[in-house]
Amino acid sequence: MYYSQEVLEQVRSSNDIVDVISRYLPLKQKGSSYFGLCPFHNEDTPSFSVSRDRQLFYCFGCGAAGNVISFVMQIEGCDFVDAVKKLADWANITLPEPEFSKEAAEEEKIRKNIYDMHRAAGRFFYEKLHSEEGKTALEYIEKRQIKQNIQKKFGLGYSPKGRDELYRHLKSKGFNDADILKSGLVLENKYGKGYHDRFYDRLMFPIIDLQGRIIGFGGRIMEKGEPKYLNSPETVVFSKKRNLYGLNFAKESKKKEIIICEGYMDMISIYQAGYHNVAASLGTAFNIEHANLLKKLVSDIILVFDSDKAGETAALRAIPILVSAGLRVKVLQVPDGKDPDEFIKLNGSAEFGKLLVDAINYMDFQINCVKKKYNMENDEHRVLFTQEAAKLLSQLESPVERDVYAKKIAMETRISDSAVSDEITKVKEKTDKEFMDKAAIKRIRQYSETSVSDSMQNSKGIQQAQRNLIYLAMNHADVYEKIKNIVKPQDYIDDVYIRLAKFVYEACDKGKNIHPADTVNIFELPDEQKKAAEAFALRLDFESVRDMEKAVNEIVKLIKRTKIDAQVAKADSVEMLTELINEKKKMDNLYIKL
Repeated sequence: MYYSQEVLEQVRSSNDIVDVISRYLPLKQKGSSYFGLCPFHNEDTPSFSVSRDRQLFYCFGCGAAGNVISFVMQIEGCDFVDAVKKLADWANITLPEPEFSKEAAEEEKIRKNIYDMHRAAGRFFYEKLHSEEGKTALEYIEKRQIKQNIQKKFGLGYSPKGRDELYRHLKSKGFNDADILKSGLVLENKYGKGYHDRFYDRLMFPIIDLQGRIIGFGGRIMEKGEPKYLNSPETVVFSKKRNLYGLNFAKESKKKEIIICEGYMDMISIYQAGYHNVAASLGTAFNIEHANLLKKLVSDIILVFDSDKAGETAALRAIPILVSAGLRVKVLQVPDGKDPDEFIKLNGSAEFGKLLVDAINYMDFQINCVKKKYNMENDEHRVLFTQEAAKLLSQLESPVERDVYAKKIAMETRISDSAVSDEITKVKEKTDKEFMDKAAIKRIRQYSETSVSDSMQNSKGIQQAQRNLIYLAMNHADVYEKIKNIVKPQDYIDDVYIRLAKFVYEACDKGKNIHPADTVNIFELPDEQKKAAEAFALRLDFESVRDMEKAVNEIVKLIKRTKIDAQVAKADSVEMLTELINEKKKMDNLYIKL
């Protein structure tokens, strides 16, 4: 699906990129740019830069780049059209009906088929659970004290022991082998003869998205065996990194606080106990995409992980990710080494509710974890504890919070309030300086790495050469006039750069201003937008015209030779081959004078 360029420019220009990105993460201004911690990869120093002038973002760490539409696509995990719709809503713009491109129509067809197959599979598993084949699985569920209404609400099912029963069922519903394989529900046999089900003899948990569609499944083995849990693979509709089990039901609770636990059974047990604002991770570590997904729905998180070392470690890893997304976080550790499911069965719903009320602030949890390492009766340990706690407290933005916790540490260690506060201030000032210095170093390093001579030495040289030439054409009219008849748009190697060069060349010929953010809009796919945005994120500085001239000649020759080599490989006649060889010889003698 697509909208006209005019519509996209209106939506884009009505949503300032700094304002939009600030909805999701804090940005600090330095000069004409804004920067902060990248939301697309975990980091502790700033790599993420936002330009208000160019209306583009670029991460010097992971390479994420694009305009405001690209950002919303990546942060929300949505497609191009949904991102445009969201931005239009924020700007109170009424959009026309979008049209389907051929590629988008094909992708939409694949998605619909997978949703249909998952729905059919969900019904199949549910029916099997309530058949003679599912008797053992149903007894297991009842032993785990899951009530019938909850079984039905969550669509619990059973994948039978037969290795291809689901496959045959899907075939009977009219689905073809190619589409069935794309769903991840079925695998091709090892030697390519026939197919078998991914899940068999497992208790099945449908994974449902916020729109109520089954996007995947989790399967639990009921006896001994590995893996204990098996999830659907990554597909065009399912990613463990972007989904949480039960979040669709938690959303219905309308609460601004959500309980996050570790597994399917814990989640269902907590829900059954009457706490409907609960979701669970899908067997993967918490990441920034999970945090951003939650940020759209709630403001407060209670982490309920097992009280063993593994649960503690999982909580400590999740905390900075959730806090960096602007969420308020508390932690609940179930006592006596129990998981939430066990605790609720032994003590009841009301007692679990008391634990929730007593959940501690994430900072208290972190400090308590640090405290376990030290003996408070030992002077050296008290100093080391204070220094480590100060590092944690220096991350708090609120001076009031820092002061409250400084007093707590002072009481714990019998060190004066002022000494603890001074230590926190010292650490914070040092951290802030390192933050700014590392940001500057990363930007300098990135710019220095764009030098043409260096780029020729690595495998990405041709990509860099195309970006550099487009950048030079946009920013130096004299360079464009010299190269436009030598390197034409069709001479570029990559399809994205062919389209981008065509757009830039036409704008240069007509004397039009090229706005980076609007130019990125000619592409819909995130990877294409990233490539286009990278050309605008460059900063090529030359000490003299002579240096620029040398760079231009190196770039032009690399692009032309690469294109000719590709054509030589496809040449189907002696005449064409001879012509290409002669053209390559001319390239050897070419020199562009600026």
